[in-house]
Amino acid sequence: MTPLAIGARQPGVPPPRVDGLQPPAHLKTLPPPGVVTIDVAEASLARSVVPIPAGEFWMGRTRLWLMDEIGWQIRERMDDRPVHRVRLDAFTIDIHEVTNQTYAAMIAAGAGLAPPFHWGGQRPPAGKENLPVYNVTWHEAQKFCGQYSGGRLPTEAEWEYAARGGVADLDYPWGNDYTDTTPGGAATKRAHSGSSTGPVAVGAFPPNPFGLADVSGNVWEWTADWYDLNYYSESPVDNPTGPASGRYKVIRGGSWADGETRLGTVYYRNFTAPDTAQPTIGFRCVSPAPAPQ
Repeated sequence: MTPLAIGARQPGVPPPRVDGLQPPAHLKTLPPPGVVTIDVAEASLARSVVPIPAGEFWMGRTRLWLMDEIGWQIRERMDDRPVHRVRLDAFTIDIHEVTNQTYAAMIAAGAGLAPPFHWGGQRPPAGKENLPVYNVTWHEAQKFCGQYSGGRLPTEAEWEYAARGGVADLDYPWGNDYTDTTPGGAATKRAHSGSSTGPVAVGAFPPNPFGLADVSGNVWEWTADWYDLNYYSESPVDNPTGPASGRYKVIRGGSWADGETRLGTVYYRNFTAPDTAQPTIGFRCVSPAPAPQ
């Protein structure tokens, strides 16, 4: 498969809008997102997934922000460069971030998971069932994915490939503008961020071209990879899985609490300790691609 090209941008020229782009032609033959029900009696454990085809893409940040141009960007925030080619095998990924309802169902099914401490019991607060689960450590998220679908957390490369939706050289899962201007001139957010009231129900905003919801905003998402500042300079082309060890795990996508829109881009990298449980961090799972029929 031919890699997606990186579009050159001239200084002073705003990036083109790519809002409303349709998935590439080779993706239009994929089946629509389906529901895979695992062998547990709880109806809450039905899993909505989308297949992601094998392919390759350019991973990382292709544009310069103002802080880069004027030399104010510290080295640690340039960890999303250099742009590098990545080739991935096919996989499936959850359409939504794992919800309180599904996490509670796994607890009830005997998965050996403890409820998040803010629940105050085995079930989430009433009315919060469809919010993404949070206050879950990396270890708990990885254990959930293994029990739930026989899967795991996505690698950082898988997460970014899925978040981009098969479209090259964009900033956000929907395009290059963080807000959408309506015919009446009002600016409407395309993701849940800059809030002081916590996350919203999953799927509250339109999905990206692959059919994934909330890959920007709502909650940061755990990935499988250890974090390393310079990993992009040495990342292998085929199915990179991050450094062999480290102190922190990579989180992606930004959260409801972030006011800076740059944190919700498809390439922004952040990290925290794997035993961290925070109200701004959740996750979704991946599993192997279905066998050919």
